[in-house]
Amino acid sequence: MIYAILFFCIGLLLIVKGGDWFTESAISIARASGLPEVLIGATIVSLATTLPEALVSISAAEDGYTTISIGNAVGSIICNIGLILAFINIIKPSKITSNFFKLKSLLMILYFVIMAYLAIDGRINKSDAIVLITMLIVYIVFDFFILKNKLDKKPVKQKLHLDSKMKLKIGLFFVLGAVAILAGSEILVHSGVILAKGIGVPESVIALSLIAVGTSLPEFATALTALKKGHANISIGNILGANILNITMVTGISAFVAPLKILKQNLFLDFPVALLVMLVLVIPSFISKRIYRVQGLALLIIYISYLVFMYSVHM
Repeated sequence: MIYAILFFCIGLLLIVKGGDWFTESAISIARASGLPEVLIGATIVSLATTLPEALVSISAAEDGYTTISIGNAVGSIICNIGLILAFINIIKPSKITSNFFKLKSLLMILYFVIMAYLAIDGRINKSDAIVLITMLIVYIVFDFFILKNKLDKKPVKQKLHLDSKMKLKIGLFFVLGAVAILAGSEILVHSGVILAKGIGVPESVIALSLIAVGTSLPEFATALTALKKGHANISIGNILGANILNITMVTGISAFVAPLKILKQNLFLDFPVALLVMLVLVIPSFISKRIYRVQGLALLIIYISYLVFMYSVHM
């Protein structure tokens, strides 16, 4: 049991540090190629910070632990809103300054409802995976055209110039980051299974809580950095984008690797809680164009109550 906890922590550390290296390197590579910062923030950062969730869920599906795959994806969505966005907006309430929030919010809710509908029969299989991956492609194309429209109205910034030494360093950390996330994912999944058996709860519960929080740490770090620099809208956009990627990329690719078993708990507890935190975030924000501190508190209370209820039922 002690070894399982130790290896779980090592897996988390590898994922968090690897995610940090990978994200920073990806941003540097994008800037060096001349891509605008708004495009980097809305696409590359979301993709990079969602990589831990993707690799953990895919690794779990490959090893036959499909309840971990779906638990990690849905748990990360709940954590992203109920913990990360809640925490950020309790510290400093956000103003919604872009219609991009509305578009992404509606797409997130629509995509989640479609995923839940595909899961009603108790599994997300390969044909369902194709639907989810198609939705991912639609989202990327949608994102591209929205951003292209914005970028056409802005002057293009100069490329980031890198010398040979910097290129080598960035390339090295890019590879190291990806390897660290991959290794951490394997360790996290296997130690998480042992941990679940040791404390007498299902693997899905560990995935929905500990693993989901661990793989969401890159989003948390990005959100805190954006908050410190006064760019709260970047963190909101990043988390909405990460949630859409959890629904489409993480769940879709995992289901393509192996059919995902959907538990009754997923259908009657996890999915409704995920939809609830989305609605608590989105509906008041649509009306007032703000995310209030009281919203953040409500989201955090929902998240803590969800975790307490889930563990009390299974312990």
